Amino acid sequence: MPIPESATVAAAFRDDLSILAQEYRVLKAAARFIGMRAAPIFRVAETAGEYPTFNRDSFKKTATSKRAANGSYNRITGTFGRATYNTEEYGLEYTIDDKTAKKYVRFFSAEQVANRVLNYQMLKNHEERVSALYAGGGWTNTNVTTAWTTVATATPIGDIQTGVDTLMDKTGAAENDISIIIPRADWKELNLVDQFTEKYSSTFSRNQGIQPGLVRAADAAEIFGVKEVIIANSAKDTTEENVAETNSQIWAAGVIYICILADGEGAPLEEMSAARTIVWDAETPGMPTMEAYREENLRRGIVRAREETDEILQGATDLFVYQLTNT
Repeated sequence: MPIPESATVAAAFRDDLSILAQEYRVLKAAARFIGMRAAPIFRVAETAGEYPTFNRDSFKKTATSKRAANGSYNRITGTFGRATYNTEEYGLEYTIDDKTAKKYVRFFSAEQVANRVLNYQMLKNHEERVSALYAGGGWTNTNVTTAWTTVATATPIGDIQTGVDTLMDKTGAAENDISIIIPRADWKELNLVDQFTEKYSSTFSRNQGIQPGLVRAADAAEIFGVKEVIIANSAKDTTEENVAETNSQIWAAGVIYICILADGEGAPLEEMSAARTIVWDAETPGMPTMEAYREENLRRGIVRAREETDEILQGATDLFVYQLTNT
């Protein structure tokens, strides 16, 4: 039997839940999900359109700046590639049974639980899209000199520096413009390599004799001389509900991305960045937009999280990304 029209109350935007969602993303989820850092948000007014991409010529070619004898100046015409974006809507709903909510009200708020679960799932979905974007980027691959599992002779500092130097030469970026995305397994291997541990001990004299798990990402960024080291920690279970777990990392082990990334949401599109998350502003005033409604005939509330995005690459192949494989 169809649900009577009067039984469902129209969804309403919930500013309080949106605020909680933002707090969760900033305070709790940032260390686990890196998608928003690997592809910073850029907001647009239309659901589909064209955006400029950076070409190598903008950085590599030398323009003669000496003034001509006739008093004229040489002129530069910016050259950009073109690509298109087309946002898609993503969303999930969480049902809250009235009786269940009352049963556990002294332990927790059912709406806050729904908020956290929804945001975790939305972030994980976004993480998978961004990871797939990088994995499918077609970057030229460079192998490390010696696998980092060979702790006595591996040279991760040199491996990383080669990538940093390559990006600096291609784009004119400074070392502190460059980020390193490193999967958790490779991060753990790095922490055991003799070259790295010795450099850490000499740089941070407070810690003579490194211990696994002691190094912070900010410490590694200082050792490598880059803006940031981003550790990819997120995992997913690829099996169906009620089937034994099969967990895997979303960012594949063994693939490290040395890249240039914009400084977070609000950075203009002309700022160099390997990837962006395009957000359609009209449909996603919050990231995500949180809404709630009721199904009175079933005595339950529904909390919804939704967002409209597209994840894009912004530069020509290999311009803003140097792919390093640790095998």
